[in-house]
Amino acid sequence: MSFEKGLRIFRKKCDNAGIKDDVRKKEYYEKPNAKRRRVKQEAIRRKDRARAKELAEIERRLRQQRWR
Repeated sequence: MSFEKGLRIFRKKCDNAGIKDDVRKKEYYEKPNAKRRRVKQEAIRRKDRARAKELAEIERRLRQQRWR
């Protein structure tokens, strides 16, 4: 096996395992309070996106019903 092919396989395995993301998160120290705040904000953002997606689906259905 060539070096390039081995390196490509290694990178793919690292990406799939999420190692690169972990290294980036642990690159700098994050205070526990900042970590809690970040996790909470991420959860709020996920909820808002899901709610917006649901509302868009409802609006789409209503528009379709109007034209029937």
